[in-house]
Amino acid sequence: MLNFFKRKKKKVGLFLSGGAVRGIAHIGVLKAFETFKYPIDIIYGTSSGAIVGSLYCSGINADGLYKIMKSVSIRDFIKFKLSRQALFSSEAIQLFIEKHIGKIRFRDLKIPLGVFMTNIKTAQSELIMDPDASVATYVRASSSIPGVFTPTVINNETYIDGALGYDQEINVNKKCDISIACNAISQKELINIPKTMHELMDRSIECLMVSKSKYQASYYDLQFNVIEQSMSSIDFKNREKLVDYGFNCIEKNRRKIEAIL
Repeated sequence: MLNFFKRKKKKVGLFLSGGAVRGIAHIGVLKAFETFKYPIDIIYGTSSGAIVGSLYCSGINADGLYKIMKSVSIRDFIKFKLSRQALFSSEAIQLFIEKHIGKIRFRDLKIPLGVFMTNIKTAQSELIMDPDASVATYVRASSSIPGVFTPTVINNETYIDGALGYDQEINVNKKCDISIACNAISQKELINIPKTMHELMDRSIECLMVSKSKYQASYYDLQFNVIEQSMSSIDFKNREKLVDYGFNCIEKNRRKIEAIL
């Protein structure tokens, strides 16, 4: 099994999906990659995947991310702003990132990072890897969930959550030999039908992301559905279970991963 380490090194790209709180599962994924000594040469993140990815690429290891996760709460992402566009200002996301990694630029990251966001005018997904760009600003744009967070305006362009666009550019822009995607949205059928407006909206976005993951499956060498059951996008009570889901998913698929490294 360990013979794969003797082969010629291939550049590995790890793609981390959105999912709001469910993106915590990506911490478990990263912990597993560290534990099994799998290389990560570049990370591509969308929404909460961009948040986790940006912290990791800055130099915070999986254990450090776990410590942050244990203390984080929904209040960290709430900044009230009188607006007709959303409940909260997306600035809170930027402030959260800056609190942990400062106002760094993409060129300052220890591991290269690509961030996906959706241009609301063109309805197209855009990938940012500009060395001079602010990491926190573009992660904020990638995580601006419509109706929840205000859109993010950058260079006179308006951006919303990257999970709402199809990441068609990755076939052209990806800078890796091997692409492994981790999807933090459950593919399992619901047990109970949503009864509240929030639950229904939550499930509607899940439906979109499930469809998106199936559409994009051919983009990747491997795509894993990390979450084993449907979970709320805002409830932090399952945070430790989410980390376990991420770790266990990679552990279960070690043979598949090592076969392509």
